Amino acid sequence: MKTLRRTLVLLAALSTFGAAAGYAATLSVGSNHLWDGTQTLTKNTCTLTGTTQTTDTFVEQDHAPNTHGTEPTFNVQSATGKAHWAFVSFDLSSCNLPATAGADTATLSLRLNTKPAQDRVLTVKPVTASWSESLNWTSAQTLTYGAATTTFHTGTTNNVTLSIPVTIDVDAKIKSASANYGWRIDDEGAISATQTSTFASANGASNRPTLVISYEK
Repeated sequence: MKTLRRTLVLLAALSTFGAAAGYAATLSVGSNHLWDGTQTLTKNTCTLTGTTQTTDTFVEQDHAPNTHGTEPTFNVQSATGKAHWAFVSFDLSSCNLPATAGADTATLSLRLNTKPAQDRVLTVKPVTASWSESLNWTSAQTLTYGAATTTFHTGTTNNVTLSIPVTIDVDAKIKSASANYGWRIDDEGAISATQTSTFASANGASNRPTLVISYEK
């Protein structure tokens, strides 16, 4: 009877020890996610707009040598043999963000001055090579581009501001401390009739392209 009692006591002790060990292991894993009270995050917002912080232009398939970097508007157009691509970039160095910062949100705002004849879905792709306002259709073909960041609808109303989320691209640029070459915006929908969306550029008097970055560091 004593032997049985000792066996039961030993089994109970082993069970308690095992449960405690398992609980400790769980705490060890979970502790990686606990805030130690020593890190302070600073949240802020940086807004980029204007001629010194923004570069934009558009290129024309049907007028390949032409440049449009100094015009008050730029446009995106779809039509067989007459495609127009828009380009816009911002000087992220103006925000003085360290590589340890992270973009919570980044929103590109464009003012649609003149709507297309029907609602169009435009595609936004990051440009991964340097370009300038002297860009034309021919030189735009030699640039490299990343996968599409997002798409957005133009709608069918004039004089509206369209907000486009580009957080993933801006966050990657901040963390890699690499140069920002902005985005190409085009209409990839197959259509024969000409559809043109005209936007206010950085060279216009108002409603210039804007990039608002909400970040923490």
